[in-house]
Amino acid sequence: MAEKLNNFTDPVCGTYDGDDRIYHVPFAASQALARRGGKAIDLHHQYQAATANSSNLAGFLEIDAIGVTNGHPATVANGDLLPVNMGLSKTCVFPTSNRAAVASDVGKAFDILVANNIQYVNMNASANAVLTITEVLDANGSYVACSIPSGKRYGNL
Repeated sequence: MAEKLNNFTDPVCGTYDGDDRIYHVPFAASQALARRGGKAIDLHHQYQAATANSSNLAGFLEIDAIGVTNGHPATVANGDLLPVNMGLSKTCVFPTSNRAAVASDVGKAFDILVANNIQYVNMNASANAVLTITEVLDANGSYVACSIPSGKRYGNL
């Protein structure tokens, strides 16, 4: 079996596994996602970074950082086209918050927590349940691979 490619040398967070289905879609202005955090995207009138209030997700951003210093782009204007991976089996790496992930968390769904433009898996909340943990990626439980549950997905083209 071939070794998985590391899409980004830094951060550890990026798309991880699954079939690609990438579309360049229009984003709302002033979106920001920092490096070393999740890349979940939701859709309202335009695509935007998911928040703790997101109850559905469209996919995962295929850029290491946007709207921050050294982002690609450093600023996001209304209607800018950015690549979002809407593959139904796609997973993305997220850091965990509030507690470390353990093997028994695999298959369970959690919410997103956002701090300083970094998306985390909120290990203490599952009201919106928009991210399902598919794998614990390090011995410390600090990083996990997550998919979007099929009932929590929208915006796919």
